[in-house]
Amino acid sequence: MDARWWRQQSPFGDVRVMVTETGVREITLPGDRLEASDDERARHEVVRDIAQQLDEWFASRRQAFDLPLDLEGIDGFRRDVLDTLVRDVPWGETVSYGELAGMAGRPRAARGVGRVMATNPLPFVIPCHRVLAAGARIGGYGGGSNAIDLKRALLAREGVSAR
Repeated sequence: MDARWWRQQSPFGDVRVMVTETGVREITLPGDRLEASDDERARHEVVRDIAQQLDEWFASRRQAFDLPLDLEGIDGFRRDVLDTLVRDVPWGETVSYGELAGMAGRPRAARGVGRVMATNPLPFVIPCHRVLAAGARIGGYGGGSNAIDLKRALLAREGVSAR
């Protein structure tokens, strides 16, 4: 299977999902440019599974994903940070950029963690919305002009409030 794109509805607006033979490679947040069709979605079992898990997560019936990921080209510090976030920061918990840097073995790299979060190819699946600025401040988030509102909404559905 080549790379396939589709639009998927979410409570926050449509997202665009890309899947390859290896797994899910990219999710584009609502508010970002969407150019995809859903004509390939129903044809592939792996695509149906990814779409179903996303639907369950958006409906708060799933707290973690069990998906094959295609993180080709993501290695070193960036991969360490993303892996640490998925492994060590579960549903309903948050971490600061500095704390995540320390958890990933680079305690002085909070700004680097911020750059990793800004380029996270799989929001929701790799839950970058759980990473906050120091003092539990909301910090930044991708996803267009309503990005901070989206981050607050994602945190609120997990029972977390941020300033």
